[in-house]
Formats: sequence, C-alpha cells, structure tokens
Amino acid sequence: MNIQVKSDLPTIYADMSVFRYLAYGEIAIEQPERFRWVYSHVHLNEMARGGNTDALDGMRLLKAVEICNVLNGKFESVGNIVLKQYLDPSERYRQHLDAIAGHENSDDFLVEHLLRIFGADNFVELSMTPEMLRNQIDHLASRLDTATRGELVARAEVVSADMKQCIDLHLQKRRPIDQTRLQMGLTSSVRKETESSDSPIDAIWEIIGPSMGGIPKDQFFGFERNPCIEGLEHTQEGALAGAHMVLNLLGFSPDKGLSKRDRIRNIISDGQHVGMASYCNALLSGDKRFCDKANAIYTHAGSQTAALWFPYNSNGCLIRLDVPNPNQEEAPA
Repeated sequence: MNIQVKSDLPTIYADMSVFRYLAYGEIAIEQPERFRWVYSHVHLNEMARGGNTDALDGMRLLKAVEICNVLNGKFESVGNIVLKQYLDPSERYRQHLDAIAGHENSDDFLVEHLLRIFGADNFVELSMTPEMLRNQIDHLASRLDTATRGELVARAEVVSADMKQCIDLHLQKRRPIDQTRLQMGLTSSVRKETESSDSPIDAIWEIIGPSMGGIPKDQFFGFERNPCIEGLEHTQEGALAGAHMVLNLLGFSPDKGLSKRDRIRNIISDGQHVGMASYCNALLSGDKRFCDKANAIYTHAGSQTAALWFPYNSNGCLIRLDVPNPNQEEAPA
C-alpha cells in the first residue's frame, strides 16, 4: 500500500475543486512550478458526468499531467504507475469522451446497492439491478464472437439470479444509516472522539471489532483482499477507495447526502481520488471532511502521501506548499 510514482518534482494530486478555483481566479498557488501537478481518469469521469469542464482551464494553468495504472490486455494492473506526457486537457477530455461513449452509465446497478446500504428508500430500483447487470454484460460483449458472448451472458445470468436472491433475503428491509451505526456502538460522540485519534481506524476498530465475527480489521476496511471475494483485482487505489466508503458508512467525518442518488456518485469519486492520490506525494483539497478521511486511510496504510487541506475563501486565497519528494532519485556521485 505504499507504491508511489517516480518524478523529478514532488507530485501533488489536486481534487477537482482546486482546478476550478484556480480557473475562476479564486485561489493562487505560490510557485506552482516547483511541483508536478497531477489528475486522473476520475477527474475526466466527473466532468463527463456533470458537464462542467471549467477545471480544464485550471489543469492547463498548472500544466497538470495524467497519472495512470498501466493495464495489460485483460485490463489487469501490471503494477506500473506512470505519469503521462503533458497533453492539452481539452484534447485529453475529448479522447476520454470518445472512449466511454455508449458506456456512461455502466455502474448504475452498483450505485443502487450502495444507496441501499446507506439507508435509501430505493427497493424498487434495487430490484431492477439483476436485470441491469445482465443487460450491461450483454451490451459490453456485443462486439465479441457469438460463442464468447453467449458464454459471458450465461455467466451473467447466473450472477444475476444470485444477486436477486441476495436482495430478497438481505436488502428488502430498509435500515437507516444512523441505526446501523448505533448498533455498532458508534454514537455521534464516539465518532467525534475517533477524529482526534492518532490512528482513527484503529480507534474505530477497538469499538466495533469484537462484534465483527472474527473478520480481520484490514479485510473489513478493504486494505487486504477478502478470500470470500473471487475474481476482483485488489489494487492499491481500489483498496483505499473502498476504505473511504467504509469510513463513510461508519460515520467518520461522513459526507452529506450518502443516501441521495444525486450525491452518491460524487462520494464514489472522492474515494477514487483518495486511491489515485496515494501514488503521489500529496493530495490537495479545500474539503476538510475529505482530507480527514484521506489522512486516516493513509496513516493506517503506512502511505507516504499527505492530504493537505486549505481553508477556501471565495474572496481569494494564496496557497503555500512545502512538499518533499521522497521518491526523487539521488544524483550519481
């Protein structure tokens, strides 16, 4: 959980708001050329989803480059994290739109399950997700040969049937998120106390661990692979994104609107930002809740990444940063 990208300059992963504030002239960064500014596919997905592309101007001002986890032909990580060469952000965004055309809502079925876990009243929509999954696999496999497509769709039908059974057995009754937290012993005062702990995740586990049926702490939070889950790759960014969602579930510096459909995708994106930023020296944001969760995750994971919070002021703000680069290769003697 401590892989970081190599760079000649300290790498700073800025969240979407930083790029937008810079574009609007609402913030300034002192000597930004001292750092390598970084974005990821998560930023591009957010813009494609919401339609606001103002952040592209901020990316251009900082000459931000994209960070990528290199994949093989089976779309599996090869363990190589790279910074791409600079490309005008508008051009990169156009490329991204072309790449996702026709698949913009491919994760709708996952969103409904998350909403239910967070207490949403969405059983009707949730009940439709098995068929949504089956149709999505059929759509994704449409360009494959008939035999391969048939095999994938048949497997999807089995998974869809299992999903329907799980929904009917375990998710039919709605449970408000506050009730879930209280049953774990996580009252609002207890949760507030964990925020001041040197290791919030350890502090939370001391409270809930005894009732977790023997599951190891790092499996519960997603830092370690769960042996019961097959076929899902366990990458650094995926593990930390999952931990972000668990902290929201448990009520540690929770985001607002967890059970709202118009908010949950942004919260998912926040977790993905935490994961992708873990390959950099720092994560910069004006959202304190976001930074609190990120630092709790980085601390537990032993990451060298620091989440840096700045108090946003629409009347103007100068940001001064002091970020070392522990990954810079030493010059030969």
